[in-house]
Amino acid sequence: MADQAASSLSNTLVGIFAARALSAEGFGAFGLAWVAYFLVQGACRALVGEVLLSIHSAEDAERRGRRLPEILGATLTVSAVAAVGAAAVGVLLEPPSSSALLAFAVVIPVVLVQDTWRFVCIIDRAGTALLLDVVWLVAVCAVLAAAPAGAGAGWFVAAWGLTAAPAVAVAAVADRRFLTWRLPPLRWLSAERVTTTRFFGEYLTAQAGQQLTLAAVSGLAGIAALGAVRASQILYGPLNTIHRGIYMAVVPDGARVRTDPPRLRRLAVRATALIVAAAAAWMVVALALPDRGGEMLFGDSWAEGRDLVLPMGVAMIVGSAATGGFAGVRALGDARASLRARLTSLPGELVLPVLGTWWGGAVGFALGFAAARLVTSVVWWRAFLVHGPAAARAGAGAGAAAGDGTDELRLATAGTVEHG
Repeated sequence: MADQAASSLSNTLVGIFAARALSAEGFGAFGLAWVAYFLVQGACRALVGEVLLSIHSAEDAERRGRRLPEILGATLTVSAVAAVGAAAVGVLLEPPSSSALLAFAVVIPVVLVQDTWRFVCIIDRAGTALLLDVVWLVAVCAVLAAAPAGAGAGWFVAAWGLTAAPAVAVAAVADRRFLTWRLPPLRWLSAERVTTTRFFGEYLTAQAGQQLTLAAVSGLAGIAALGAVRASQILYGPLNTIHRGIYMAVVPDGARVRTDPPRLRRLAVRATALIVAAAAAWMVVALALPDRGGEMLFGDSWAEGRDLVLPMGVAMIVGSAATGGFAGVRALGDARASLRARLTSLPGELVLPVLGTWWGGAVGFALGFAAARLVTSVVWWRAFLVHGPAAARAGAGAGAAAGDGTDELRLATAGTVEHG
C-alpha cells in the first residue's frame, strides 16, 4: 500500500506543479501526454506486469529472476512502439502539444521499465518496490523545486519521466546478477501470447467501456454534467490507490495458494472486506466535505458534483465488493475466465450508466453506475467461485507432472482447459 501511495504521490506532485506553472493551453498539452502515459502504462501492464503477477508469482525467486531479461525486453518493445507513435503524432502538432508528446516519446521507456520493475519486486520484495518509488519521489521533488521560470509542458513531462532513471538504476543494482546485455524483445510476448492476448483484450474492453460512458454523459446531459462526474471521480480517486495496493498484494499471495481453494477464498474475502470498509469510510469523509472545500477543490463543477457524492459513494462501495473476485481470478492464472468475466460485465457497464444519464443527468449516471458495479461484482465473484476448483485441480496436476509446473499451469489455465 505504501508503495502504491508513493507512486501516486509522485504523479500528483508533477500534476500540481504543472497546473500552477502552465497556462490553460500548456496544461492541456501536459494533460495530453498524461493521457497517453496512462493508456500506454495500462497496455504494458496487461502485456507484462499483470501476466507476471498472475502466472509467475508462484515460481521460486531464482527462476523468476532468470526471466528478468525477457520481461525488460518486452517492456522496451512496448515502449518503443509507444515512443514512435507519440513522436509521429507530436511532429504533426503545434506547440505546446508537440513538445509535450516529443518529451513523452523520449521518457516513456524509462517510465515503463521502472513500472515493470515494481511488478517484479512486489511479488516477494515489497520493500524494494517501495524503495524504487521513494527514490523516484525524491528525485521528482528535487527537480520540481529547481523548475526554471517559464518552463513549458515539455519540460514538466521530461522532468517527470527522467527522474524515474535513478529508480531504474537502483533496481538494476538490486537485480544485477540476473541482468544480461541482451534483452530479448519478443521472447516474453511470444511465450505468453495466450495470456497476454486475453489480458490485453480485457484492457481494451475496459478502456472502451469507460470512454463510451463518459462520452454518453457529455452527449446526453452536457459538458457541465461531465465535469460533475469527473469531479466526483476525482474525489473518490484515493480509493483507486488503495484498491491497486490491495490487488498487487493479493494476486501474488493468492497465486502461491491457488491449489488450496479454501485459503484462496479466505484471502479474497479479507481483501474485499478491507476495501469495502475503506470505501465506506471515504464516503463518510466525502459527505462531510463542506461546500467551501468542494468549491476550492473543484471550482464550478462542485455545484452539480455535490449531488453525486452519495450515489457515487454507494457505487464505489458496491464496486469494491468485486475486488476479491477479480483478484482471485487473476491469482488462479485463468486468463480465459478473466476475459469471459470482463466481456460478460461489459453490457451492464455500458447500458446502465447511459440509461441512468438519459433518465436523470449526472445523478442518474451515478445511480446507473452503481447498478452496473453491482452486476460486475456478481460476475467476478461467480467467475472466481466457479473456476477456482477447476483451476486448482489443473495446477495441482501440472505441478505433480512437472515439479515447479508454472509453464504447464500457464497452458492449462490460460489455453487448454475448458471450464464450465
